[in-house]
Amino acid sequence: MTIGQGSRHPKPEDISAIREAISRFDPSASTTIVGQDKAKLRDVFAPTAHSKALDPATTLVLGARGAGKSFWASVLYNKDTRRLAGDLYPRLELGKLRVEIGFGGVSRAGVSKDQIDKLVPPGQEKTSAAPFWQAVIAGAALKVTEPDQKHLPKEMLKRFADPQDWADAMAEVDDELTNQGETLLIVFDALDAISEDWGRLSGLIDALMRSVWELRGFNAIRAKLFMRPDQLSELTLRFVELPKLRSGAAKLGWGQADLYGLMFARLAFDEEAAEAFGLFVDAQGLGKPPEKPEELRTWKLSSNKTLQEKLFEAMAGNFMGAGPRKGKTFDWPYNHLADGLGDVTPRSFLILMQNAAERSQSRDSGALILLPQTIRDGLREASKVRIDQLHTEYPWIKRVLQPLAGLRVPAEPQVFFDAWIENATVEAAVKIARKENALTPVPINPSRKSDLSDREPDLAERLAKMGVLTSRPDGRYDMPDLFRIGAALLKKGGVTPKA
Repeated sequence: MTIGQGSRHPKPEDISAIREAISRFDPSASTTIVGQDKAKLRDVFAPTAHSKALDPATTLVLGARGAGKSFWASVLYNKDTRRLAGDLYPRLELGKLRVEIGFGGVSRAGVSKDQIDKLVPPGQEKTSAAPFWQAVIAGAALKVTEPDQKHLPKEMLKRFADPQDWADAMAEVDDELTNQGETLLIVFDALDAISEDWGRLSGLIDALMRSVWELRGFNAIRAKLFMRPDQLSELTLRFVELPKLRSGAAKLGWGQADLYGLMFARLAFDEEAAEAFGLFVDAQGLGKPPEKPEELRTWKLSSNKTLQEKLFEAMAGNFMGAGPRKGKTFDWPYNHLADGLGDVTPRSFLILMQNAAERSQSRDSGALILLPQTIRDGLREASKVRIDQLHTEYPWIKRVLQPLAGLRVPAEPQVFFDAWIENATVEAAVKIARKENALTPVPINPSRKSDLSDREPDLAERLAKMGVLTSRPDGRYDMPDLFRIGAALLKKGGVTPKA
């Protein structure tokens, strides 16, 4: 049978194959720079706005949890994905890049946390951290001129006890790279894994930034740091050039078209569903998906929102309810997945779609791949996962959200404060933070015994910085659905916490 534009209704088996492919999306969407979870060719999707993040000249890359920091670090480090990224971003000349790992947070990814703890003992960050990071940088750089030798940080510290020796060795590497027309990029990812103690983490990252900044004197040696924006703002960093570093930073932002493009690209290259997806796309009069990842740049469904909306409405229907009052299926996920800072991440988006597909499999969905009700259910799952992820970094977050369960938002600030006061929330959260050596939920003056009474406004301000709370123009507090649903707050006309 010849397939013409709009001439064929998708077969049930095609619908099922596509739905099953979406249900196979990795719910964690987690990536490590090396190892089993490293970036894979079939998962590479390159939004135009991310070009700056991969540019070797960009030192600092900022992205929220799940925005793709470790994914891009892995893409840059591994040769096959770097080659593909070079095709997708030809201006960056990634083919002339050598990439080494300074720190990656997992085994066989640069220096380990154990090495850091041994060579920079707790309390000695001010004196020992800068020489240590210079030793790590030297170890990565010397692979250019001394490729057959190991360059462990301990050995590098001894070898370059004299700073001039370090400068001379780096200059030799720089000259060699320049002569070969290459650039060395040293990648630092998963920086929160350096230490669980936020005070120590501040000292270590402060020294790392100073060491990286000094590389500006070389022509062909660069470093790239992947960090979360909240890390940058919450850590007590004293690096004097930080404003310059921040001003040149790239942000891993994801627009609505980027996320749907990512989803459709994953379906286009799914080994088991590519054919079914191709037939489905063609049946909507949208042509054929690309056969090679290199063709994603010119595939209209990568970035054209109008065409994306047409395809997704064929997959999930036009509206979230009987009519437009409940919102369009195409817009609804993006609008409800944003945090208080306006960020929507691939992790949350893929979790929503994956969960919706799983639930649609067990229901009579007819010709639809995803049912609107399952999309709402997917938001519930994405909210739960996002709070769980926050809890790993801020172990007090669930204790702070717990007293708010059942509140209806938006609400006056005092409603929040009263709930926290009644449950002694600030005191309990500070206790948890101290036990876990985590960032405290409110500022604490270590030089004197802090009075934690009347600190509820400070707690609200902390949540606002994290994107968990927002303040409306009329002064009332609101909570984005991404957190509200998992925290069991209510909202008129909004998705209820429980299905």
